[in-house]
This record gives sequence, C-alpha cells and structure tokens, in this order.
Amino acid sequence: MTGRHAGLVLAGGSGRRLGRPKAGVVMEGRSLLERAVTMLSERCAEVVVVSRTGVPLPPIAVPVVLDGPGPNGPMNALAAGLAALTSEDVVVLACDLPLAGPVIDRLIEVPGHTAAAASDGSRLQPLCARYPRARTLEAVRGLMAAGDFRMTGLVAAVGAVTVAASDRELLNVNQEEDVELAAHLLLDVTKPQGSVPGT
Repeated sequence: MTGRHAGLVLAGGSGRRLGRPKAGVVMEGRSLLERAVTMLSERCAEVVVVSRTGVPLPPIAVPVVLDGPGPNGPMNALAAGLAALTSEDVVVLACDLPLAGPVIDRLIEVPGHTAAAASDGSRLQPLCARYPRARTLEAVRGLMAAGDFRMTGLVAAVGAVTVAASDRELLNVNQEEDVELAAHLLLDVTKPQGSVPGT
C-alpha cells in the first residue's frame, strides 16, 4: 500500500539503557531499523531515515539525513526529516516501535492534512504519528526557536487528534526485557494460522 504519504523513521537513539544504539538491535534476523523502514515502505511512496552523527546504522536502502545543530532529540530529528521530504503528509515512526503496523494503517486512514498521534488511552506516542508536513515543520521550527523541545508541545501546536492503539502496538524497546518481549510477540504475529504450538 503506497500513496501520497511519505515515511520518516527516527533512528538516532543511543539506547543508553540497552547499552547499544536501538537502530541496530536485531530481532528474528532483522534490525529494528530494517523493520521500521519496511513497515513504512509498504505504506508510503517514499521513506527517509533520520539519525545523528556518531550513531552507527545497519545498511539500509533508503536515504539517511542527519540532525541539524542543536540538542539531540526527536524535535531536532523531525525538523531535519520534514525538511528533506516534499509529500503533503508524513507518517513518523520511531525505530523502536516494532509492532506499530496496525496503528500506522489507522493513522493513514485519518483525513488528509490532519495531524494524528497514536495513543493507548493512558499515554500519547507522538513518534508514531502522522503530520501535515509544511504546517508541522513551521511549528517545529517555532518551538525550537523558543527553546521548547517537548513533543507534547508539538502535538498541541498542530492540533493533533488521537488514534487508538493497543499496548502491544506501542511496545517501546527500551531495555533488554523489551527486546525479548517484542521478539516473542513478533513470532506470535507471524505464526501461520492453525499452527500447532511447539511445531
């Protein structure tokens, strides 16, 4: 499924709690970065990865842009990524959300030019979201100029609606136990229907 949306993968996390950059974490033979790029490539006309200097990335067949000057963080990454794209609507996905495919489909179904962010009912995930590119880039630049790097501030500035997601879809890989849980859930998702446990 491709269309007028662009995809933006954020892959600059150092993974301090994991002890290694998140983009290179491998689950079932594929890195988190590869999984995120594939997830968006199946749904978007073009995909760009944003990272930062000093973060090693596994080989990937889409363009990579680097954060601009300023504090490390998702706001700066968004500014760089949105500026590198031309599509009207951009689907943003942090590379550490390997089970987000179903909620990305729901985000894409939201009417065009509407900002939308996934929420599991108790927390909002601005890094699994869809943003109107030009309006969001203007908002990001304005917030950064004012010294406000909070993603919640961006969500409010662009008037984002929420799209329901499950805890599973928004499982965030931050620690080693998250890697194990996500790998287990991915196996469950890809298990053929009617398979017998243990086979």
